[in-house]
Amino acid sequence: MAAKRTVRMRLLRDDPAPPSGDASAPFGLQDKDGTLQPPVRRADGMHVFDFALAVDKGPDGRPNFTGPFASGPRDQRFVYLSWPHLDGSGYVNRIKVRLADLAWPLIDRAIADSVPLEADASGRKAGGGTVPVVWQLGEP
Repeated sequence: MAAKRTVRMRLLRDDPAPPSGDASAPFGLQDKDGTLQPPVRRADGMHVFDFALAVDKGPDGRPNFTGPFASGPRDQRFVYLSWPHLDGSGYVNRIKVRLADLAWPLIDRAIADSVPLEADASGRKAGGGTVPVVWQLGEP
C-alpha cells in the first residue's frame, strides 16, 4: 500500500445562503463530528474553505481520501457544505462535493507544485451528490 500523502483542498462558493430553507442558518464546511469550519470571504466576495485531506491508493488503485472532512464510502467520498438549524435539530441544507472525480495526475501535480485542488460549489443544490465536480489546480 502506498504511503498517505497530504493534499491541500479549496472549495469556493459565491453565496452563503442555503439553496433552500432558512437563510439565517450558519454556513460552513462540515467535519465528521458535525462541526463547521466557517469560510473566509475574499475581496471579490467569494467564500473560501481551505483544508487538507490525506490521500493514498485504494484497493482498486483509485485515490482514497481520508481525514476529518472526508465523508462517505471510499469509492463515493465527498465533503459537505452545510447549513445546520440554529436549534441543532439537523440541517436546513447540505451539499455534497464529490472527491471521486479527482484523478491521480491532478492530485500528484497539486502535491508536487504545493498548490490546492480547487472546486467552485457556487450554484450547487442539495441532492446533487452524483453531479460531477470540476477540480483544478488553485493558486497557492
